[in-house]
Amino acid sequence: MKNSIYIPNRLQSAGRELRLALKQPLTELPNETFVRAWCSVAYLFPGLHPDGFEDADSGWPRVLKRFAAEAWRRADAGELADEELYPSDAQWCGLYDRMHTHDRDEMERRFALSADFGEPLSAG
Repeated sequence: MKNSIYIPNRLQSAGRELRLALKQPLTELPNETFVRAWCSVAYLFPGLHPDGFEDADSGWPRVLKRFAAEAWRRADAGELADEELYPSDAQWCGLYDRMHTHDRDEMERRFALSADFGEPLSAG
């Protein structure tokens, strides 16, 4: 199975991925498009965890619960790898990008993740 992990380069990129995904039913999205949106959820909302998303006290906003439900459906069907179901690198990058100071190890990790899974930087 091809891994489709995605790391947004900024909040706007992650928001764009979510907006694009919401234009059609999540079940109809190609796997790569869905994973980009799912990783964007993790980037934008790092406090949310896929496990227990249906629980009333999970903290998941109703509009985002459908992403978690679809991620679990795909994972149960063998369409998502564990690192796609739990996009912790995207989550970590979302936290990192909101921090004001970074140590050397954090910067090296962020640059490596961007190089491996990010999108090309564009003007604007």
